[in-house]
Amino acid sequence: MSIDSILEALDVRMEPFAICELHGSSTMDLGRRPFAVLHYVIAGSGCIVVGNAPRIDVQPGSVVLTPAFVPHRLHGSGLKGRPIPLCRPIDLGLDHHIAGNGGELSDNNALVTICGHLEVSYRGLRGSLNVLRRPIVEHLAAGDRVRNALDEFVYELSNPTVGTRALARSLMSQCVIQLLRRRHRAGDAAVTWMEGAADETLWNALQAMLDHPGRAHTVDTLAEACGMARSSFAGRFAKVYGLGPIELLRSIRMQRAAELLSRTGTPVKRVAELVGYQSRSYFSRAFEEEYGVAPSQFRSATLHREQNRAGPVAR
Repeated sequence: MSIDSILEALDVRMEPFAICELHGSSTMDLGRRPFAVLHYVIAGSGCIVVGNAPRIDVQPGSVVLTPAFVPHRLHGSGLKGRPIPLCRPIDLGLDHHIAGNGGELSDNNALVTICGHLEVSYRGLRGSLNVLRRPIVEHLAAGDRVRNALDEFVYELSNPTVGTRALARSLMSQCVIQLLRRRHRAGDAAVTWMEGAADETLWNALQAMLDHPGRAHTVDTLAEACGMARSSFAGRFAKVYGLGPIELLRSIRMQRAAELLSRTGTPVKRVAELVGYQSRSYFSRAFEEEYGVAPSQFRSATLHREQNRAGPVAR
């Protein structure tokens, strides 16, 4: 199966949800979001910090796609730049988050990003992009096709009319497809999951893990699903994904648990069972190793943020 076939089989849904505006030298903590988040920088300069990874310097034209459930924050440099486009988030029902000295829209020392949350299905499977383990970053030059489309998106936000929201979603979705294609061509390790999806021999194993993360999968059962010998399967899987099958299964289980904790009221013990752990204490240890906090603390933080739309923490 070719990468073209993979891209054609993707159903990408990008929903713009916020405009973040940082005046002067200020920081905005976006916490953990239960979906991948795309940031497009339309004005100013600064950086985005994702988890414990090195800072990502950004400027107008920068696009950063952050993995789901990984904490990240924005920092504005406070340096002078081009004027801020006059977007009208309230007209489209978008959140408008402001940090720093609360300057006027005419100020040109603000870092401004448009944020959208991303959902991807592949062959009908929800959450295919959940195996994204690191940010995807592109710095788009003036005149770039993707940047032109994103700037058209900004124009729609600045001049909302009938159909603006639908067109905005479509433009952002097209841009994500193009970004995935570019990063794959560049050999970006962040999109190695596409290589696995393109390998028909390994598909049954990936499908089994994504569809039924709570089942008692082993290397032997996954190899059998692919019609391969255990050693051949394990070696090929690790080469394609950069992780062994059980390591990737553990990551998928933790991400599915994070989804349940952030979007439902399912008891922690039941969440553990649904993702393949019979022992709540063992599940809690594994979850804390993955996300740095206990399941109950994770739920308290993420569920409160989404239900109450409290927004990011600015300072």
